[in-house]
Amino acid sequence: MTELLPARLFAPLALTAIAALGLLLWVLRNGDLCPGQRRRISDGLLSTWAVFGLALMLGVEAAVPAPLLWLGGLALSAGLGSVLYQARLQGKRSLPLSWHTPALALAVLYGIWIMTIMGPAALLAAGAGGCVFAHLIMVRAKHRLQAFNTLLPLVGIASAVGWLLLLLVQAMVASSAAQADMSHLIVPFGQMSAAILLGAITWLLPLMRKEQTRPPVIAVAVLLILGALTTGQGIIWQLSINIS
Repeated sequence: MTELLPARLFAPLALTAIAALGLLLWVLRNGDLCPGQRRRISDGLLSTWAVFGLALMLGVEAAVPAPLLWLGGLALSAGLGSVLYQARLQGKRSLPLSWHTPALALAVLYGIWIMTIMGPAALLAAGAGGCVFAHLIMVRAKHRLQAFNTLLPLVGIASAVGWLLLLLVQAMVASSAAQADMSHLIVPFGQMSAAILLGAITWLLPLMRKEQTRPPVIAVAVLLILGALTTGQGIIWQLSINIS
């Protein structure tokens, strides 16, 4: 991959979509949902596949391996097929979760492949992006699972902070091992820290003020967290250049 915006966006967006998809399907399977909530959350799966498709197109621009693109294409085709078929159902009916299982399995394999490229930081990126994106979709679906309004922000913010700390450790280790000057990473780390801080405050604001969580607030948190992940991906690229 080259240091271009598509290369920096590809992995964070793909991992965000996959993690959000997994979380939403888990909620659909285990959550106490009425038919209306179930249908609205199921319809929200289209958003995860849209982001996944965007990541796939960015992967083409970023020159990721062709087999990875083919795997992503299969997952996207299966996922969109299920969601679009569900859109034809009348009323509050939704497809059984077994219809989404093949696409989820392919998407998970796709994510594991990306993790082998990125390393352990990918798990934290998936946790941060997946939690905030899944929360946005659930809030837009007017869910009534109030525990998730607390659980998802806490897990997502913890993952984002863990992502930041892991990159700091990797930068320190790389600096010691290669005896390289890492001063050029100060600004990206500052930008990433600011984005995570602002994203965390925005995400937790309804919880701290004991207000109803609204989609525009979570949407801002999504942009900030994804911005932090994108900046972090650029740092990973810089570290790989310095080490090599």
